[in-house]
Amino acid sequence: MKRDRMNPLKLMLLGMLLLGFTRTSAQQTDSLHIDLNSALEIALSENPTVKVADMEITKKEYAKKSAYGALMPQLDIIGQYQRAIKRQTVYFDEGFGLGGGDIDPTQYTPEELQVLQVLNKVMMPDPETSGEGIQMGRFNVWSAGLNVSLPLVMPSLWKNIQMSEVDIRLAMEQARASRIDLVNQVKKSFYSLLLAQDSYGVFKKTYETDSINLENIRHRFNQGVVAEYDVITADVRLKSLIPSILQSENMMKIAELQLKMLMGIDGDVPLKVIGSLDHYRSTMFDMIIPADTSLVNNSDIKQFDLQAKQAKNAFEMQKLQFAPSLVTSFNWTYSSQNNDFRFKDYRWDPYSMLGLTLQIPLFNGGQRYHNLKQSEIQLYQMAEQRKDVERGLKLSIKNNFDLIHKNIEQVVATESSIAQARKGHEITLKRYETGMGTIVDVNAAALAVINAELQYRNAVYDYLAAKADLEKVLGYDIAPVESEK
Repeated sequence: MKRDRMNPLKLMLLGMLLLGFTRTSAQQTDSLHIDLNSALEIALSENPTVKVADMEITKKEYAKKSAYGALMPQLDIIGQYQRAIKRQTVYFDEGFGLGGGDIDPTQYTPEELQVLQVLNKVMMPDPETSGEGIQMGRFNVWSAGLNVSLPLVMPSLWKNIQMSEVDIRLAMEQARASRIDLVNQVKKSFYSLLLAQDSYGVFKKTYETDSINLENIRHRFNQGVVAEYDVITADVRLKSLIPSILQSENMMKIAELQLKMLMGIDGDVPLKVIGSLDHYRSTMFDMIIPADTSLVNNSDIKQFDLQAKQAKNAFEMQKLQFAPSLVTSFNWTYSSQNNDFRFKDYRWDPYSMLGLTLQIPLFNGGQRYHNLKQSEIQLYQMAEQRKDVERGLKLSIKNNFDLIHKNIEQVVATESSIAQARKGHEITLKRYETGMGTIVDVNAAALAVINAELQYRNAVYDYLAAKADLEKVLGYDIAPVESEK
């Protein structure tokens, strides 16, 4: 009867081990093996956020070329057709001259004077006797030609080019910020996966050890050495580890999916990370902790300074709205007026013009002045905001340094506590085997070992995460990872 009670637990343990072995074998066959450096390289080349940031730089470069294009001659081919619904009616005053008045007889011979008087009556009739007036033009008006314009003096266009250059620099800095942020996220996600794997390993190893201990206790119970209470207690403790194992396994899956997402690879691709938190502990004191705490390379400060430069250029642009502008233009047009659609019989008459346009702003309701004052206030706002941003970043640097030193101390402390907890567990087992200890003491000692193991790994992870955050604030990218090999 007692031997039959052992079968379900054995079957469950055997099933978990076989499942884990099968899953591990399948993953090792087709898994993508990566370390931290390869994870960063894949992420920086495949992550969509980085690709979008690079595209933004290209887009700003085209915007700069467009700004330069505004200084070039503008050529347009114009074609136009107009259909008159009702033609224009004009009236002429009395007199052959367009301004009206009589003909001066002293300027012409008697024969010329007689002809002009006849024409005057025909072409310039009396308004009171001319009826509806004269309708001018034809129903169809066709025109085609070339328009050319070139800005000679246009200060706002020159300033716009400077603003485009700052836009490109800002886009480049934003792309660098995207890379820095991605490196930080990949590092922390990689460390989280290592922490989940190590935690899973701790619980799994504890489960295997406790399973052996349970078999020993059952054997001793069958021999009548220990009470049934010890068997029940050991069995309950073993089963209580199963939720922790499942939870740590689930945390591994979540961390792995997050790392895959940051790397820009498909979630179905099996992943196998190389290394452990113990590896980083062995090189912890060899890693270079940045000693330069200045914000020279901080991306937030650089972006803020570029945005302030943009605001300054906008302020100067508003000033230039008061400046005059000079534009030259040239027009060459052929036009034809007809009442029908017999294109082959059309007569085309050329028309051309060359001119200069000088525009001097005088008054537009105070819009230019008020826009200038808005830009000026924005400059003051950004100056104050920069002070606040710089104070916040310096505080973040100090906090990260404090966390790094605290976590180093915790790692050293938990290392000694692990050694003490393991030694205490061995002593408790020996005391229990000799009948001087209880199963409660054994469980308490085993729990102390688990807690010490988890605290140690959490301390290593916290150290690595704080160091990654410090590198992000200081504006580091992928370069510092080389020192962690």
